[in-house]
Amino acid sequence: MERTVAAVAMAVAVLLTAACAGFPPNPPLAKYDPSAGYRFELLDQGDNSDGLFVILAFSGGGTRAAALAYGVLEALRDARIESNGKVLSLLDEVDVISAISGGSFPAAYYALFGPRIFDEFLQRFLYRPIESELIRSALSPAGLLKLTGPSFGRSDLAAEFYHREVFGAKTYADIAAQRRRPFVILNATDMTLGSQFSFTQDQFDLLCSDLSGLPVARAAAASSAFPGLLTPLTFRNYAGSCDYRQPQWVDSALKDRSSRLNAGRTARAERRLSYAAGEPRRDYIHLIDGGVADNIGLREPLVAVANLNHPWSVLRLINLEKVNRLAVIVVNAATDPANDRDTSAKVPGLLDTVTAAANVPLNNYSFDTLDLLRRTVNEFNESERLISGCKDLAAARGAQCALEVPSPHRIEFFPIEVAFEYIDDPKERSWFRNLPTTFELPRETVDRLRAAGRRILLEDPNFRKLMQALRGCVATGGAGC
Repeated sequence: MERTVAAVAMAVAVLLTAACAGFPPNPPLAKYDPSAGYRFELLDQGDNSDGLFVILAFSGGGTRAAALAYGVLEALRDARIESNGKVLSLLDEVDVISAISGGSFPAAYYALFGPRIFDEFLQRFLYRPIESELIRSALSPAGLLKLTGPSFGRSDLAAEFYHREVFGAKTYADIAAQRRRPFVILNATDMTLGSQFSFTQDQFDLLCSDLSGLPVARAAAASSAFPGLLTPLTFRNYAGSCDYRQPQWVDSALKDRSSRLNAGRTARAERRLSYAAGEPRRDYIHLIDGGVADNIGLREPLVAVANLNHPWSVLRLINLEKVNRLAVIVVNAATDPANDRDTSAKVPGLLDTVTAAANVPLNNYSFDTLDLLRRTVNEFNESERLISGCKDLAAARGAQCALEVPSPHRIEFFPIEVAFEYIDDPKERSWFRNLPTTFELPRETVDRLRAAGRRILLEDPNFRKLMQALRGCVATGGAGC
């Protein structure tokens, strides 16, 4: 009898503890140290060369996005190039992966486990009924009790599941310890600012928080916390406790406010300062799905290509003449489901209206972001052409007319997009564009998405040009050569 009472008391204690559950706080940073933590400049290159700089951007879209991105990773693994006398996989040349929502899962898994992703990820994530397992977890007695806590939501429960079942209880310390490229950035959205929040130590410096102690699962859960279906994830802000120093450009940007010379840079500086200790103080940061700010993961790479004042500035590497070729591969799993709203005068329902309001602007913005990246690189190369032309004309007048003006370093740019709209067959294209956004798809659908990602990449004209430019393609297993 006493044992039974003790067992019941223990069970009640466990349930009460679960009922009082709160979000696991991100650890504070003892002292700001720019030479430590998960940062691009601290990663070893290995066989990776800066001469070819490759950026991957993985969009949101649940398992659909994860499977499409996985298919692209498979194709890059199988594409062979020659570099410094060695035959390498093109995947070995990837420098940065920027990912959103569903695309964050293969990106994070590759950051943690490297090539093991090709042996494990299908069974561990893509083929699993993740959504059903999450629902069962939420409806379990322990899950229901945890959800009664005011600072513990559905996304916290999802993060626990991903931590246990997908990412093997790994933290960012496990990623940083490998010190290898690619630099993988999972992106969420700051709910208050509406701006992108990236899981890098540079971002966490603003919070005086140590990213290395954060479970990778919480970053993936924040990146995929779709508003309404899932709850925001909360992070502690310890700003003012670690002797953090803002970079010099922030002060310069704020001085530009009145002149309006560089409004974009000023806005970025003000967003950084919003995390600092001050009034109103932001003791907690609430993050939602990264797709709210940028649904293709390209915003961060765009800033890196266009600005010197960026933690992993590609422009800085170009100016140092380290980068000769820049390839940006965008894996865009956006869909355009068929609907009949325009066949009737009936007022669209709430769900239809909310879905359209969320998706249509994001799809338009995604196109504009990719176009802006193209124009940024083209303008850079046009500046090089004009300056070189002026110098040649001046030199033709005689040595005394030679211009001592530094010329920008010209690069070859390969913008590559993997998207369903590039599928030729209209029936097949329509089938893919009507796939749902869910974390549970049939195995056959997952395999079709993988194959589509591979095929669309290999058929892309700019991908073919890239492989030809490298002159080392020795069996991509498809049309890429």
